[in-house]
Amino acid sequence: MSSSASSSDGLLDGAIGTSGGGGSISALFSSSDSGTSLEGVSSATDSPILLSGSSEAEPPIAEAVEQVAASDESGDIIGIDVRDEGEQANLPEIPGYDWAPYEPRTHATRFRWGNDLGDLVERTKVFGDEVEDGLLRVKVCAGNERVCHGKGEARLDLFYVYACLFHDLGLTVPFTNWQMAVLRQIQCAPTQIHPNAWASMQAFDVLCRAAGLTPTMPLFLHFYKTRPTASKGWVSFLGANKSLLTLYLASYKGFKTGFFKVAIPGKGRKYIFDEQNRPKFPLYWTVFPPPTDAWAEERLTPAGPT
Repeated sequence: MSSSASSSDGLLDGAIGTSGGGGSISALFSSSDSGTSLEGVSSATDSPILLSGSSEAEPPIAEAVEQVAASDESGDIIGIDVRDEGEQANLPEIPGYDWAPYEPRTHATRFRWGNDLGDLVERTKVFGDEVEDGLLRVKVCAGNERVCHGKGEARLDLFYVYACLFHDLGLTVPFTNWQMAVLRQIQCAPTQIHPNAWASMQAFDVLCRAAGLTPTMPLFLHFYKTRPTASKGWVSFLGANKSLLTLYLASYKGFKTGFFKVAIPGKGRKYIFDEQNRPKFPLYWTVFPPPTDAWAEERLTPAGPT
């Protein structure tokens, strides 16, 4: 990546490529002269879509899971909670987020209806193959919700995601263990980092596996640092020791209004929480995440954490 990820809005055809490195760690990734492209990683799914919800109070978790799972006995099932759908006018601003950067506080989602999300999940794989039917749910956002908001009065734990993570970059929920560890280390929620930062992690995963290495949080953060600022809307990865990857997109257009929620019913917590019932990554935006420095090479060990 050419060091920093842009947080501006624009669109260019982009690929991720390697750039030569002189260090012993960098040399592992410098054997190829061609770029590493993320084209084609998004995969379609034949999942049946179940729209659930009403203006009434949210049903008990067990009942909601049963409703989703019972809609079809074969194939993947994607449950979409549509309780907050619609173009509601004059919804009050949700207070308490003056600390958040200006841009994330101003953009509402364009996915205002269940059918909008249904179209998305029919074309794009959102959940990994390990996720059992109905144990995680896609949820429509209300018109006054923003990606920087917390749980609020929601009954279920949840986190916000950008659609581009799935249809552009090929991520699925749950994220890989090492990617969740990176989010935990830099103290950022999934939508708190720029899509170009996610692209760097996806490309790094490909490069490691091509080199016969296991991608880990320390190894990735050997190449990158973060310097969050209050004026920038999203956190970017900055090249630390040696620039490893060129930018996926010089600027990224349209992602800011393309978000929705992933709700976590009780039985689905095993994908997002650890054995001590702690989230594997920050579910909600961190107020002023601290800067993180690159991991020194001497801290990297074959048995290092993921």
